[in-house]
Amino acid sequence: MKVLTDECTNWYELIDRLNEIGVRYECTFAPFPNRYKRLGIPDEKVPRICRGEGATVLLTKNYVDFARHELYFQALLNEGISAIVLKQPNPKTTVADVEYQVALLEPRLRNILRRLRQESEPLLCVVNESNCRIHRLQELIDKFRK
Repeated sequence: MKVLTDECTNWYELIDRLNEIGVRYECTFAPFPNRYKRLGIPDEKVPRICRGEGATVLLTKNYVDFARHELYFQALLNEGISAIVLKQPNPKTTVADVEYQVALLEPRLRNILRRLRQESEPLLCVVNESNCRIHRLQELIDKFRK
């Protein structure tokens, strides 16, 4: 399984560390392509980039946007891309804290990947310090429409 980081998690040290962990689960983490950097790609276009790069999962820490906009969920669903969101303790933090990101994901990665492989449709996995919530994207979209 290939996981593409977005611009919010495109830190080479983080990608290297996650690849060390992911190899146990046949999972690779890849950086967001350089050719898209600083182009201001709208978030709803990122799932198509994931698909073009051969990834089936997007890794982000951009929780505020993903939690509030049906448009992003629909774009992920349309492209068949799941998302793993690393929820930050302080959403205004912009400095890369690789150790924190690894500590969030490492103990949960095996279960997340197992669920992603079992499901036939894209999921949203929100990881914070205390747990990991996994939702079907279609269910989240349905909630927006009620």
